[in-house]
Amino acid sequence: MTRTFRGLALAIAVAPLVLGAAAGCSGSDKADNSESASDRPTVEVTAQPQDAQSAQVTAEQVFDNLSEGDWAGAWELWTDSAKTAIGKDAYIDLVSTCTGQQGEYQVTGVTPVDDSTATIKWTHAPAAGAANQTGTSTVKYQNGAWRFEPDPAALAAYRQNKCP
Repeated sequence: MTRTFRGLALAIAVAPLVLGAAAGCSGSDKADNSESASDRPTVEVTAQPQDAQSAQVTAEQVFDNLSEGDWAGAWELWTDSAKTAIGKDAYIDLVSTCTGQQGEYQVTGVTPVDDSTATIKWTHAPAAGAANQTGTSTVKYQNGAWRFEPDPAALAAYRQNKCP
């Protein structure tokens, strides 16, 4: 009986301490929630550098995406005006049938035209074993990022749902 009495007395004595501590914790949470957002860390989105090296990196990403069959990834790096030529899903459906687009690409040169435009020289070894091709493309700086602009002939073909 004495053991039961001691346990009950201990529970009664400890309960207010536990409840008080719990109330103190929840009270401090309310104080934290009422603080202004000005003391919270902020994340700033920075723009890509507006230089030839960054323009080249974007072109290389597009070409890597094409080489790896990531058609959606390539389309996502296009300029806003190029994206109006063909929707993403239609582009994916079309370009997956264009064997001439597949294969390895290599950027061989970058020439800045102005602060927001660069010309990219490239070579392409088609997957079908055809002869290597060379060409140029344009990369434009839009909304803080470099974007790839397929050549006008390719865009015209895409508008007609044809392989360039």
